[in-house]
Amino acid sequence: MARYRRYLNRVDVRKNLYLVKQERGRKTVRHPKGAFYNLSELFEELNFQYFGGLMCAPELGWSLRSSRTTLGHYDPSHHVIVLSSLLDSQDAPRIVVEFIMFHEMLHLRFPTERRGVRRCVHTQTFKAAERTFERYKEAREAMTRFLEQAARSG
Repeated sequence: MARYRRYLNRVDVRKNLYLVKQERGRKTVRHPKGAFYNLSELFEELNFQYFGGLMCAPELGWSLRSSRTTLGHYDPSHHVIVLSSLLDSQDAPRIVVEFIMFHEMLHLRFPTERRGVRRCVHTQTFKAAERTFERYKEAREAMTRFLEQAARSG
């Protein structure tokens, strides 16, 4: 198993896997302008605030299904950031939506590292960069409260 994982983590194999995934089809997401939040505007604001406006925007969109467990993800195969449609709600605090977008933007800046058979998605460098979010502690607390409320309401 370790030998197989080392093979899968080779740079040439990863590139081929991404290409195959791209060729299989497009990632289906909802338009970035949601009912309450516009992901394109949010990306640009965060890009200027934290990245000096230098980050190239990927495709952005809302997920087709609401998820309380996966609030966002970056798909490098399709170069797309997807946020859970659960966050496109009047009940979702803006700081939470901003923080999730910022987190996913960091995946563009700090791609997944491979160490032997392990994939390291959230490295120490990534986590340190995440803590540079201006209201980091407040965002984490607001996210916890929002998810607790979402779990109670169904």
